[in-house]
Amino acid sequence: MSTSGERLYDLSLIEEMAQGDMDFMKEIAQTFVNSVPSVLQSMVNYCKDQDWKAMAGEAHNLKSNIDTLQINAIRDDIRAVELNGKQGLDLDITPEIVDRVELVLKKAIEQLKEEYSL
Repeated sequence: MSTSGERLYDLSLIEEMAQGDMDFMKEIAQTFVNSVPSVLQSMVNYCKDQDWKAMAGEAHNLKSNIDTLQINAIRDDIRAVELNGKQGLDLDITPEIVDRVELVLKKAIEQLKEEYSL
C-alpha cells in the first residue's frame, strides 16, 4: 500500500456536518491530531507486550476516528486488530496489521497538520 502523495482521509462526512464552517473543520482536524497519537501509541505498546485485550480496547477507541475521517486504507485493519485481540485470533499476524495502522495514521496526521496548518 502506497501512502506517499495521496490523501489518506476523506472529510466529506465532516464537510457535510460543518456546512461550510471552516473553523469547525479545523477543530475536528485538531482534535484528531491531538487525541489519536496517544491512543495509537498505547495500542502499539499493548501489541508489543502481547496484552491483546487492552490492544483490542485501544483499536476500538480508534475505530470511530478512522471511520469519521474515512481512512479507508485501514478500515478493515483496525477491525481485524480489535477482533483478533478480543478473540485471540491470528495473533501471529496482528503485529503486522498494527504496524500498518500505525504507519497510515501517522501519515494521515501529518497530512491533516499540513492541510490545516496545525
